[in-house]
Amino acid sequence: MNKWMMGVLLATAWQLPALAVERSNAEDAVALVNKAIDYLKKNGPEKSITEFNTLTSPFNSTSDINKKGDLYLFMFNAKQVTAGQLVHGKNPKIVGKDLSEMRDADGVYLIREIFKTCNSKEGKGWVNYKWPNPVTNTVEAKQSYVVKVDDFCLGTGIYKP
Repeated sequence: MNKWMMGVLLATAWQLPALAVERSNAEDAVALVNKAIDYLKKNGPEKSITEFNTLTSPFNSTSDINKKGDLYLFMFNAKQVTAGQLVHGKNPKIVGKDLSEMRDADGVYLIREIFKTCNSKEGKGWVNYKWPNPVTNTVEAKQSYVVKVDDFCLGTGIYKP
């Protein structure tokens, strides 16, 4: 093997682990939301909203409850789709904004679908859509697990493998 080829292999080999990022699965997402529900019931909405909006919160970063660090929480007022987002664990700039008109890559009104699921008879479930993955920089299939808790719609999402 010539030196040029060896240099290319060595220069790109360090990137391989980054491409094989381990992703959270559906079980991880449900567990995180359940822990957030417990926190919300124990601490009340005001303290919970502050905690869930903190980028370094164990709910939004690598921790014992978010082992891969790729999950984050979001939360809305379940009574009014246009009321604005209460929590976004990775992008605090959109908190308070009405996202009811937001669509995914296929035109699906994903926030409306989240509300429909939260306000369904079951009060929980999965919402499927396509969304840009910040790790791969490509649009990928994503699903969010959402649960209605009192007057809130609380959830997290995973990218499907």
